[in-house]
Amino acid sequence: MTTSITKKQFIINTAADLFQERGYSATSIRDLAAKVGLEPSSIYSHIRSKEDLLSEICMSCADRFSKGMNDIYFQDISPRKKMRALIQLHLDIAFDIPASVTVFNDEWRFLHEPVLSDFLEARKEYEKKIKKILTDGKKVGKFEFQNIDIVFSIIIKMLSWSHSAIKKFNKEALEAELTSFITKH
Repeated sequence: MTTSITKKQFIINTAADLFQERGYSATSIRDLAAKVGLEPSSIYSHIRSKEDLLSEICMSCADRFSKGMNDIYFQDISPRKKMRALIQLHLDIAFDIPASVTVFNDEWRFLHEPVLSDFLEARKEYEKKIKKILTDGKKVGKFEFQNIDIVFSIIIKMLSWSHSAIKKFNKEALEAELTSFITKH
């Protein structure tokens, strides 16, 4: 069964693909219009600007990560199970919307205010919750590490890397290896 999407969503998805392929700066509205089969002037009846497209892609991805994190964070489960759920969240999003995750990870620096501040605040809150899960796990003897910032950086890089690994590995293999590596330390 195919799902029908709006013309605007098709444009957003196509923009994510182009931003992933070429980068935000190297993609023009003309490129996007050609890819979706519209005249450059006609595309503006569906979107306001290239910057709005980037904002939409980054913020919808940030919202999905934030909602997923909150669902996990506030559950009454062990820190180890929370980390497993976070790995699953990252992989679910990476496999569902790979181009958007790439843009979210790599092109967010082109956001402008006030969206940039909102994006960075959401990211900071997300990171704070991961660190809290790790710290809670260390307190109850589920995780062993010396420096939370180093461990956090390693984990977040691994989870960010997963969006590019989906081209090489299947979801189950990625999930098993990431979970094994992250939760046993």
